[in-house]
Amino acid sequence: MVRDRYRDQSFDDLKLRLIADRTKDGRIYSVPNVSEVAALIVGDVDTASWRDIIMEKQSGKLQRINELHTSYLGFQYPLLFPYGEDGYRHDVNHQQKPGFNNKRNRLTIREWFCFRLQTKQSEAQTLLRSRRLFQQFIVDEYTMESERLSFIKYNQSNLRVDKYNNLCQASTSSQTQGSQQGKRVVLPSSFIGSCRFMDQLYFDGMAICSYMGFLDLFITFTCNPKWPEITRVFAKLKLSPTDRPDIVSRVFKIKFEQLLTNLTKNHLLGKTTAFMYTIEFQKRSLPHAHLLIFLHPNSKYPTPGDIDKVISAEILCPINNPELHKCVQDHIIHGPCGMSNKSLPCMKYRKCSRLFPKKIQRTTTISENGFPHYCRRNDSLTVTKNGFVLTIVLWFLTIHNCC
Repeated sequence: MVRDRYRDQSFDDLKLRLIADRTKDGRIYSVPNVSEVAALIVGDVDTASWRDIIMEKQSGKLQRINELHTSYLGFQYPLLFPYGEDGYRHDVNHQQKPGFNNKRNRLTIREWFCFRLQTKQSEAQTLLRSRRLFQQFIVDEYTMESERLSFIKYNQSNLRVDKYNNLCQASTSSQTQGSQQGKRVVLPSSFIGSCRFMDQLYFDGMAICSYMGFLDLFITFTCNPKWPEITRVFAKLKLSPTDRPDIVSRVFKIKFEQLLTNLTKNHLLGKTTAFMYTIEFQKRSLPHAHLLIFLHPNSKYPTPGDIDKVISAEILCPINNPELHKCVQDHIIHGPCGMSNKSLPCMKYRKCSRLFPKKIQRTTTISENGFPHYCRRNDSLTVTKNGFVLTIVLWFLTIHNCC
């Protein structure tokens, strides 16, 4: 708009200033006249306010805006916000509800992004259907949560970081110059993803293992993008699961919570005394969980016969168990790797790093270290995968607690 004004009428000194703090509703008083909004942000940074963009014709310098600026998202994603809608504003208050006392009355940037990622019938779904641009928006969303980092930075005294005396020890060293020392900012264990957060989880897990002893069940729960709950949603949106990782993660979380309920409260595999888990994400953004179960002494599986009741490492009969046989064929067959397919990631030094194929044995045995070797009999059951006919002699599969 400044360019159009300058083209229609020349000015001796033309300035454009975008103020982050709005005293009036921008939807009423500041509606743009064009259908697109774009900006160029370069490295010429002067000493102006860090919350403003200043375009000055005479000097040619541009002010770099902060990620908490009201217009940051409009300039960063002109395709998602073509009308230059306001982004996060730090002065938005929570809605007051009768009988509800909230300690924080201001809206946080995390709450604002949670609101933006919700599907609303009253507005267009431009953001939610932007595919890879939507994924980039989610990544920037996480990096923009600098409010928490700023609070930690300016409240180090309240976090009691004086006990971390590494900086004091370094300042007294004769081999270190004072000009090379910076200000130490300590991230507490309450900050998710920090080193102290991960260390605390590790120490808690080791404390549980030291008290409960050896674990009884190790269960891997993997997200399946072909779940009917996921396919129904994406059939309407005409998108793929990789385009909306938030929906995939939400469905996975619901199913995983139901699995925990069946194992810990409904005692599907025995009475549970303790459990812990970790959730990881694959390169295709599919989540999977590793779950450790500690059973009550009366519910353990001490003998090989007890282990065979809950764990099977054989190809199931397609006549007696057609549904499980289909699941095994689609999801639980490893490979085929080996000399027939050397390009798989598991192939190291012309051998499978996962130690496949496994040995054939007629019964389940337990080693001296307490690890079971599952029963894998040489029968005539086979499955076909990627054009290869696989038998239990060459390949194996494991079904965790499917019975």
